[in-house]
Amino acid sequence: MTIIKKLIATIFAGSMLIGGAALADDAKKPPATQPSPPPPAAAPSTGAAAAEVHAGTGYEKHAIVGEAESFPSGTKVFVVSLVTGANGTQVKHVWKKDGAELWSATLNVGSNKWTTSSRRVLSKAGSYEVSVVGADGGELGKVAFTIQ
Repeated sequence: MTIIKKLIATIFAGSMLIGGAALADDAKKPPATQPSPPPPAAAPSTGAAAAEVHAGTGYEKHAIVGEAESFPSGTKVFVVSLVTGANGTQVKHVWKKDGAELWSATLNVGSNKWTTSSRRVLSKAGSYEVSVVGADGGELGKVAFTIQ
């Protein structure tokens, strides 16, 4: 055997003896008198749904791209909402121009923190707003922008 192989064998044998002694010491200890603590509970839900809402020119990897407050006429505007606290329900993106409802999209929420989106090509100049409305009809969030 070479010197290196002998050294490795010696180290391995020594660690086995030390490990075996530790196992033997553990076997001599009396069992714990206290029960193990219960597993941690899931974080409590606040019960209040909310949405963080953004408008831009694209949607990639669950995030808005080209976010702005104003877009040229003819732009396809994406609205992305990060909805929290509404697992298993639906939300609506309600699109309005100058206060009048244009269109709405009903979107499923699949977990307690869920990203969803809707989009429209907007060619008429004006003030736009997209509200995220929860299943109970309450507004969870909104974003405003203009089309030039």
